[in-house]
Amino acid sequence: MKISSRKFPLNAILATMIVSGVSASAVAETESSNTATNTDEKMVVVASRTPKSISEIPGTVWYVGTEEIEEQYRAGKSLDEILAATVPSLDVNSGGRTHSGQNLRGRSIMVMIDGVSLQSVRSISRQLDSIDPFNIERIEVLSGATSVYGAGSSGGVINIVTKKAQSNDLQFESFVGGTSGFNSSEDGDYKLAQSVSGGNDKVRGRASVAYNKTQAYYDANGKMVTPDITQGSTQFNETVDLLGNMQISLTDTQDLNLLAQYYNSQQDSPYGLYFEKDSNGVYKFVDVRKGYEADRQQGTERYMLSAQYTNQSFLNHLLIAELSYRKEDHTFSPYTQDGGTSLKLSSSNQDTDIFALKTALSKSFDKLQLTYGVDGFIDRFSSDQALYNQTITENTGGLVNKIDSIQGRYPGIDTYALAGFVQAEYALTTDWTLQGGYRYQYMNTKVDDFKKNASTALVPGGETDYSANLFNLGTIYHLDQTSQVWANFSQGFDLANPAKYYGKDPSVNVNDTKLDGIRTDSYEVGYRNDWDKVSLQTAAYYSYSDGSVEYSADQSIKGISNPIRIYGAEAQLTYWATNNLQLGATGHYVVSEEKADSGWEAYKAMEASVPKASAWLGWYEENYNVKLQSLSTFDYKDADDRKLEGYTVVDLMGSYKLPVGSLGFGIKNLFNADYQTTWSQRATYWYSGTPALYDYKGRGRTFTLNYQVKY
Repeated sequence: MKISSRKFPLNAILATMIVSGVSASAVAETESSNTATNTDEKMVVVASRTPKSISEIPGTVWYVGTEEIEEQYRAGKSLDEILAATVPSLDVNSGGRTHSGQNLRGRSIMVMIDGVSLQSVRSISRQLDSIDPFNIERIEVLSGATSVYGAGSSGGVINIVTKKAQSNDLQFESFVGGTSGFNSSEDGDYKLAQSVSGGNDKVRGRASVAYNKTQAYYDANGKMVTPDITQGSTQFNETVDLLGNMQISLTDTQDLNLLAQYYNSQQDSPYGLYFEKDSNGVYKFVDVRKGYEADRQQGTERYMLSAQYTNQSFLNHLLIAELSYRKEDHTFSPYTQDGGTSLKLSSSNQDTDIFALKTALSKSFDKLQLTYGVDGFIDRFSSDQALYNQTITENTGGLVNKIDSIQGRYPGIDTYALAGFVQAEYALTTDWTLQGGYRYQYMNTKVDDFKKNASTALVPGGETDYSANLFNLGTIYHLDQTSQVWANFSQGFDLANPAKYYGKDPSVNVNDTKLDGIRTDSYEVGYRNDWDKVSLQTAAYYSYSDGSVEYSADQSIKGISNPIRIYGAEAQLTYWATNNLQLGATGHYVVSEEKADSGWEAYKAMEASVPKASAWLGWYEENYNVKLQSLSTFDYKDADDRKLEGYTVVDLMGSYKLPVGSLGFGIKNLFNADYQTTWSQRATYWYSGTPALYDYKGRGRTFTLNYQVKY
């Protein structure tokens, strides 16, 4: 599908904003009257740190509820696929483990689970490989830069809220399902999940385990999808998500919420890339073959603990305080490039430990409400790099990889951050509210002395610090009980990865060399309503960053380069044509540009977002529902003629109630579209070597069937 990255006519923009509007929730409850839910009933914390109705927020908030999440995952969709299908301004998913390039309004996202950020100073772009949808109650998404959360949220914030016990009664939920494209005996995935919840008037809790195993993926032509040796595939992968939470009522006004999660997603693929020497003695990629072995493959292991204390009468304030700890271990598969006279493979392991504290106090003074607090975290990062036995690797054409030695990958990085913020809301009239705020963020980065191996020079470490002053100002006006218009300005802040910047050059003195932060100014105007049968949300936005990260050929960071501006419009519309038939559409038009000597030009294809659209129709009865939905991404070309080709995928999904439990089904890629994923296309520009190395095709038609029962 083709759409110009620069010359998109004004009438098309207006059509996108008007015809593709949105409610905060895209699917009405299937067991109710099938009318759209009022946005006033949806309370979120993603926009202001304290519970707030969407209709009171001067910004674009998307609310993905329990029913919609269940509808999507029962069709065989992963978390990143669910978000791509339900959030208009979020790019399409990668089809693999990473969400690199899956931007929100063209910029990076902050992902949280129950308010605990999954960000780190050395981001690995795996925050959406973090939780099984079986354990998600709802997802709150704030589009656009926000000063409320500080660094890492220049594109917006995704807050994943986990399922909790709904009553004191002992309740169970069981799930079993499978997916296949029926291409071979290795074309079959399955998933098992179980939860138990209950409690009493003082203590409630829920514990669950979700296990998912995948095998080979096949494209539309029945060919096995090429393994992603860069950021990671989820073929031949096993995932375990153990999640427990507890809600404790300490007094009538005090509550304690506890969360513990163990998440482990590991690949063990028997297939790998096979290389042979040509007549000139140069290794060339041949094909994907069985017999692959590697001491280290792609994987993510995470431990997360959090405790949130709420006191509704703390010095006449509402107090929310959260203490959390997160430990992550990320591994990467052996990576090489063809075109050389040798096969030298290496892969990294990266560890992060984060302690974080977040506090917020809120109090109302007649027409004025104040929310203020202090945040802080300690982020400790370490890494290594495995080098593989070159003789074994070359003798097997890259299929067998045994670790020969371990050396340094990046210097150790310790980051200490402290921030204070204040947010104010003032009711000018009963219908008109003004909101504004300020955040001061300070970060101190300590870099260890670094020596890659015994034969390289010591790169001395050091210490540097950064600070940022961030502001936001917005206003919202209620046209009537169901409609609002708003305007908003907010600033975001990003810090380029210090591990990729320091530790390269012995002449660099860390104490005297500061990798400047990048500030983003974001503006938007929007409108939403929630009528009886029609729900609409739409916004136009513009954001400007005073710099961008400049990379070297080896993916290390050279420094901060040219400013970036991104502007566009996003929208979604749902319409209940009858009590049973729902129609809907979304659209996101986006332009990403970099300031060059000759003026503004199309931003590089490796990072720029591209326009996206979707449409669906769903039929909802008391005992069954069925939905047909499409998702399209469009063509893009940057200033250096690097291109991304768009594609359209159509999915069919539904469920049928049985006397006990229900059957869920899905046909993904219903028309068996043959396409190369957007991430795959980006990878051909990020990395050297034959483009065939990065030809990660989209999965062909697959069929999903599952059974779920709540008792």
